[in-house]
Amino acid sequence: MSERIAESPQVYRDEDAELGRMAGRAADAGPNPATTASGPATKEPPGPSPDVDAQIARTGWATDPMTVRSHRTDAGLVIPPRTLLEAVATAPDEPWIFRTRAGLTELFRKNIRSGVRLDRLEPIQPINPNFNCHGFTFSRAGSAAWLPGRAVDDILSHNGFRQVAEAGSAVPGDVVVYRNARSEVTHSGVVARVASDDVYVLSKQGPLSVVEHRMHEVTDMYGRDVSIYHTDRPDGRFLAPVPGTECSTPPWPPAAADGEP
Repeated sequence: MSERIAESPQVYRDEDAELGRMAGRAADAGPNPATTASGPATKEPPGPSPDVDAQIARTGWATDPMTVRSHRTDAGLVIPPRTLLEAVATAPDEPWIFRTRAGLTELFRKNIRSGVRLDRLEPIQPINPNFNCHGFTFSRAGSAAWLPGRAVDDILSHNGFRQVAEAGSAVPGDVVVYRNARSEVTHSGVVARVASDDVYVLSKQGPLSVVEHRMHEVTDMYGRDVSIYHTDRPDGRFLAPVPGTECSTPPWPPAAADGEP
């Protein structure tokens, strides 16, 4: 989906192997489906779980193709859109989990086991595999698709974001960025409201739903290094869309490959 602007000298190149690492995978796709607390996971068929199934039914699905496009920072860096399957192409194990509703249902369960209680959090948008947390944070309606976690620091720098010193000084629309112990960006979201008890954040959980949660409620999975950023740009947190780069995401779920459930 990115070849249409490959001639640009400032096109962002996502050449990292972040999806091959636990922390990097979290930056794009949520918890590592190839790893559990007891070691490497196997191809486990999702078992019945009435609470999870009921929450997924309440959350709903939005899997139709959508229009996505390249986006540009204020410094001219162009970030082409990626699809879910492009984003997980370097996953070392279990890529099937991103290719079916049953797989995403299992990922929903894995999120819960990793500390993000999707069974208890209020869904704001349905499960949508067409964009990730950073696509939600930095583009309108997720039109940046699967925006790489490694682009986030450039976006913050290029678009005039400054760190908010005190959480109580945050305002709705500010950006919340989560990092791991290696200072790698693992997740992002948007301040929804600031209450007396906490900062409440809207964030998308990989290919799953957008939920509202307390700012530190997801740190068991994404890391305890949490920062809030504010920008005075007229368009706020949103990247500028690049005209003429519109394309449609491919159908999801894709046709099953040999050996996939």
